[in-house]
This record gives sequence, structure tokens and C-alpha cells, in this order.
Amino acid sequence: MCRRSGIGGIMLPEILPRAVDQGDVRSWVMRGRRAGVAVATLAAVIAVAAACSPPSSPPAELSQVAPIAVNGMVQDGASVWVSDLFGRQVVRFSPDTGVIEERYGMDVGVCTADDPVVVPGGDVVATCPTEGLVVRIPRGGGRVMTLANVGRGVNPIALDPSGTSVLVGFGAGDDDRLLRVPLGGGPVTTVAGGLPALNGFGFGPDGLLYVPTGGVPGLFGTGGLGRIDTATGAFADIPLSFPDEPGKVGLQFAVGADVAADGTVFVAQGFNAAVYAVDPATGVARLVGRSPVGVADNVLALTDGRVLLSDFFGGTVTVFTPGPGGTYATSTLRIGA
Repeated sequence: MCRRSGIGGIMLPEILPRAVDQGDVRSWVMRGRRAGVAVATLAAVIAVAAACSPPSSPPAELSQVAPIAVNGMVQDGASVWVSDLFGRQVVRFSPDTGVIEERYGMDVGVCTADDPVVVPGGDVVATCPTEGLVVRIPRGGGRVMTLANVGRGVNPIALDPSGTSVLVGFGAGDDDRLLRVPLGGGPVTTVAGGLPALNGFGFGPDGLLYVPTGGVPGLFGTGGLGRIDTATGAFADIPLSFPDEPGKVGLQFAVGADVAADGTVFVAQGFNAAVYAVDPATGVARLVGRSPVGVADNVLALTDGRVLLSDFFGGTVTVFTPGPGGTYATSTLRIGA
């Protein structure tokens, strides 16, 4: 049995897991120290979380226990998949009700999943930064398969428009690569090098990959946005301006970017959590809304116009629903029970 209690408003298990090694804690603590952020609570979450992830189950027996962390997201029809890095699981839920519809966890070999995509055939492919793996999670049963071991810190992932490979990047400045991992086997290739630290990214209708930049040091207000031509590996910065916020020059830790069908780039600010809508032609960024949680991890633009911001802790997402005159209504959706 795994009981949970609150630390700083975060629900935490009270059992130390077998699954999280000391290296996990050290890597996150080092990142936090570089940014000058207190990470005692974060380290505690990692040190005790994974043992409380429910087992993978058929739909009739699904546990509605909320994920421990809410990280990367991807739409799958009327549902959304979310990675839970601390719980080592991926969860599919309804963005309308929050009901959990499918989940795969440590019992089938899921590692510290941080960012997922859905590939042709329906399987989920995710990055695991602690282990340095890109893994394929079969739907409906079976063990997780490793597609590639690319190195610790692998974080963002996007499905190539061809549907034959995934692109993965790294969230730390000491690894500046964008890699292509074939879904059908074959060697991993380098698409681009010399890149800034990347985080959750996505392709636009123009075929370019839109990427948040700045890494953890950007939480002091220097986070930005760029784009990569994956055919040539060329990177271009998109200078941002904030006409509604005089004096603001950048984002406090740009943690995710997703692109709507009309080309609008939605960018997540990780600290003082918020979402901005950016015109990629001009760099003008306008506030969509802020999260009441204060810390975010990624952003997803749904096809119906809603925008989801993953709240990192607490098993919730902040939902921004479009209204008249370009406004958005803000609400909170809990995943599971």
C-alpha cells in the first residue's frame, strides 16, 4: 500500500521507491542550483514518487489515481496523452472530463517519460531523460521497447511529418544536438548541432520545427523562441516583443512550444507559469493566460482551439478556452480522481 501526504501543497507518497536512483536526484538538484532555485521539494518528489504509480490496466480496471507529475502532452483524437516523469508512466485522459482512459507504467518497463508522441499505428513513443532513452510503448499490452540510447538529458520529441521517425533534443546546454530516430530501425542521425538548450517543441504547418530556447538559466527572464529547418539543420532565432507588458524582454524559462493549424505558436513560460501566443512572422507575443499553480512544464494546442498548460505538480492542467475578441477563459482540470 502506498499512502500519500502533502509537502508544500504537493501530494507525495510516503514510501521510498526502488526505482529512482541517486543519479536522478543529483541531476535535478544540480540543474536547480545552477538556476539559483530551491529544489528540496523537487528532490523529495523524485526520491519517493515512483513506487506509487498504479499498474498498467485494461480500461475496465483503470485506476483513476492522478499522475504525480504532468509533463509533455500530445493530442490523440479526442484524448490527450501526458507523460509523468516522476511516476514513470504515460496516461491518456479526456480533456473534457479529466477521466483517465488508458495508462502504461513501470510494470511494462516505462522509464522517466518526459515527452510523448503518438506514432502511426497508435503506439506511444517517449523520451526518458534520466536513462537517456527513446522508447516505444505498445498499446494494448507488451513490454516497452528501446528505440535508441541517445544520452542522458534527452527531452523534447516531435513526430517527423513523414511519420517514419521522431526528432529529439536535449534540455541542457552541454548537449547541443537535434537527432533523428527512425521508427523502423536504423542508425540515429544528427539533424543539427550547436543548438541552444531545447525543450518541448513542435512542427508548424510550414514544416519548420518551433523550439523554446534558453534552458534553465532562462528563468531569469531570457527564455525565447526559435525555429529549425530540419532539412538543412539551420536554426533561426525569433526575437520576441511583448507590447502588452512594457519592460518584458523574454520568458521566465521557456519550457514548451506548440503550433496551431493557423501557424500561431503557443509558448509556455515555466515559472510564473503562463502561455503566450506568438506571431512567428513578427515575434509579437501576447498573453493567453496564467496558471494558478505557478509552475508549468509544457503546452498543447488542441484542434478545437483550447490550449492546455501542464501544471507539473499536482495532477492538473490549466485549460485556456477561446472566447470573444481573442480572449481566453481560464479553468483547471484534474486528471483522474
